[in-house]
Amino acid sequence: MSGTLSTNYFASAEIANNTTTRITTTIANRMLRRDIGGQFWTIKLNSTSLSQADMSELYAFLVAQNGQYEAFAVVPPIHGNARGTASGTSTVTQTYAAGLKAVRANGASGTLLKGDFISFSNHDKVYMITEDVNMDASSEDTIHIFPNLVTAVTNATTITYDNVAFKVMLTDGNTNFKTQTDGTYKISFQLREDI
Repeated sequence: MSGTLSTNYFASAEIANNTTTRITTTIANRMLRRDIGGQFWTIKLNSTSLSQADMSELYAFLVAQNGQYEAFAVVPPIHGNARGTASGTSTVTQTYAAGLKAVRANGASGTLLKGDFISFSNHDKVYMITEDVNMDASSEDTIHIFPNLVTAVTNATTITYDNVAFKVMLTDGNTNFKTQTDGTYKISFQLREDI
């Protein structure tokens, strides 16, 4: 990866779920749906009004990504941290194969709330929790996730729930900024999870 993008420059972030479903409609209007996998997140970042120095620093980082070639990390503003009261290190308690939509873990206490993002220490994919989890540090807690696991996890795998970094790439090879009449700058661009 090619560094971590600072989110100090941004006023808002739009996070979108992208899933691939093949839909076929029969002559009798019966719909056949098939999930063909390949879910990924996109993040659109919109900057605050930036000084020339801040814009130069941010734009230099984006240009250094060589268009869509390099991947880098970003923790979305506000939503990169769990909303619950979770603390401690949550560790997966057994091996789970790719394709499963729940894992059991222990070691942390507090709560994780549905809609929070998590990641596993053995791969870069980011998941969303789909049911609230109450953890008590000693017993196993079931964590339901979306999408299904893309990579197997073992009992040595830890779970990150705060400062969840998305491995991303720019969705466009051209990144532009605009100057304002008050001497400030603005930029917006979209990122795609690189999996």
